[in-house]
Amino acid sequence: MPTPPRTPRQLLSLSAIITALLAAGPAAATQPLEEFLDRAKKASFDGRDAEVAKRQREAEADASLGRLLPSISARGVYTRNQYEASAQLGPNKLTIVPQDQLDAFFQLDVPIIDLASYYRYRAARASERVAGEQEKLSQLEVSRAVTRGYYQLVGASALVRAARESEKLAAANLKTVDDRRAAGAATELDRERARANVERAKQDVADAELAVALSSRALETLSGLSPTEAAAFPEDDLHPESPLDKWLALAGETPQERTAREASRASTLNKKAAVAALLPTISGSAQERLTNATGFAGKESIYTLQLQLSWRLDYGTLATPAAQAVAIEAAKVREERAQRSAADAVFEAYRRVEAGIVKGRSARAQAQAATHAAELAADRFGAGASTQLDVTQAQRDAFLAEAARIQADADLAFARAQLRIAAGRAPSDRRNP
Repeated sequence: MPTPPRTPRQLLSLSAIITALLAAGPAAATQPLEEFLDRAKKASFDGRDAEVAKRQREAEADASLGRLLPSISARGVYTRNQYEASAQLGPNKLTIVPQDQLDAFFQLDVPIIDLASYYRYRAARASERVAGEQEKLSQLEVSRAVTRGYYQLVGASALVRAARESEKLAAANLKTVDDRRAAGAATELDRERARANVERAKQDVADAELAVALSSRALETLSGLSPTEAAAFPEDDLHPESPLDKWLALAGETPQERTAREASRASTLNKKAAVAALLPTISGSAQERLTNATGFAGKESIYTLQLQLSWRLDYGTLATPAAQAVAIEAAKVREERAQRSAADAVFEAYRRVEAGIVKGRSARAQAQAATHAAELAADRFGAGASTQLDVTQAQRDAFLAEAARIQADADLAFARAQLRIAAGRAPSDRRNP
């Protein structure tokens, strides 16, 4: 029996769905990426933890400074003596030790030479700078995680749209097969294959919607901002980045490298403090005493001035400089590793951008070809020149090609952002070095 030709309405409906599938570009959260990044600076757990650690190091540095500054102390003492000691000097009675003795001491202590405390203070300030750089590094890592989550949501949202269009296409194909079967031009096998294709498309939609829900939740946890419904955004123009050497030149000033550099300085100052602990310290003090035990001086207010030299040596003090010398070597190794790691991160991100451009261009061509093949298969099936299996497979290939294109676009967008993060820039900064 000859195959009845497909009606113009059927062909128009199928062509419109295929066109919609091809045009289903990537999607982005309604809020720009910058909003998530700005909110994450204050709301992310890692960023808040790093900020608290920085304040703690600042307080510790202030405490170290206090050991170099003068200190004031006051002390009051009441003493009950069993016997009073006094002497009669002419008409006046001189109380040497009263039975109820009251003393008040006011003392000023001034460090004069204390090199160990001085270098400890400088080391504490270096540790404070390390914490400051670590805070920036933490914010950079948060930006990386937020950006990754953002583009995961982008890809998942676009995939939902593509999956829904694929489901419409499969449903339209099932309707066509039912019409042809009613006319005696299609078999039960054709109908079951078309129905199975519809059910598989529904599973694709469910998987894509699950990915959107999970990525949206993850992005909200990272940034503290709830993403709204997705909307389309322009595709990447596939432009190349600036030469690699210009990006590598930025790697030496990333928070990761500066953190390791400041940690190395702190280790050097800790060693100087350990060496200075072998030297004596000199301090001065002034004390004012108010008492009713005037003694033979007969004065209720007495001051004393002292200049003290202290020198202490023990095995622990002698061994500490050697331990700090080893710590310096370890810090230098970490500094070199941080420098190389920063450069490697830039190198990897740059190469991923290069590969992403090639894959993005190829994925777009593949999606166009697969969608055109699905349209041709549907037309040939309508003309009786191909089987329903060809149509089902072509539709499946078109959806998979569209999914690959979405993934390629999302990967390329994240690779560009990752390159800027690795170079110490904001992920939304599109300037070239």
